[in-house]
Amino acid sequence: MNWLWFSLIIVVCYFIGNINFSRIVARFIKHEDITTKGSGNPGFTNMLRNYGIWIAMLTFLLEAVKVAIPTLICGYLFAPQGLFEVAYFTAGLAIVLGNDFPVFYKFKGGKGIACEIAVFLFSPLWYVALVMCLVYVAVVYCVDYGVIGSFVFISVCSVAWLVRLCVLTPRLWWVVIIIVLIMLALCFIMNRTNIVRLMKGTENHTGFRDKLNNLFKKKQKVEKVAESPEKEIVVDDNTEQNKEERTE
Repeated sequence: MNWLWFSLIIVVCYFIGNINFSRIVARFIKHEDITTKGSGNPGFTNMLRNYGIWIAMLTFLLEAVKVAIPTLICGYLFAPQGLFEVAYFTAGLAIVLGNDFPVFYKFKGGKGIACEIAVFLFSPLWYVALVMCLVYVAVVYCVDYGVIGSFVFISVCSVAWLVRLCVLTPRLWWVVIIIVLIMLALCFIMNRTNIVRLMKGTENHTGFRDKLNNLFKKKQKVEKVAESPEKEIVVDDNTEQNKEERTE
């Protein structure tokens, strides 16, 4: 009976994965088709490259919610049977596959990085994934290549989960290991063209460093503009006092 339910999980989560928020956000906010911009990939990095940090973050948050709700529901439904990890990662892999090969878009989807990050981020090893999010930001800021940050994040989180599964050996732990390895393989397979461009030195930069620096510069300008009227008022008061003293 469990296999019937797991089959249902795979089908439902696959179709949930077909929902691509990069396309939706680009369409509703910018009135554009993200597949015609930049690399043409409907994913987080291309959104960052073309629309900036805030729209990219909105896209990632929506993708994270898309992953978190079904995976956690499936995990906790099977938790009483000791199958939390199996159900959680089965649902997660199905969503990633739906994102990468969506039937709604003729199997032309994203590269699944945001979805895979979210799978690890809401898993029991969420604290490892949270630290790796900071590492991801630092790596992308330093090298300005989103794909390198993605490889580092997915690789470290995968290894962490492999160690956990080998030590704790939950029920059907070997199935989870296979799923985690498939997700790791998908990360590299879906980004194989990026790897080739990296080796040739033609990989597209994200512009994350410049965008982040400009964001802070804008904040400083806004603060200066907000402070300037107060300074003008103080100067005016002093000049008025000086005039009164002179007349006296």
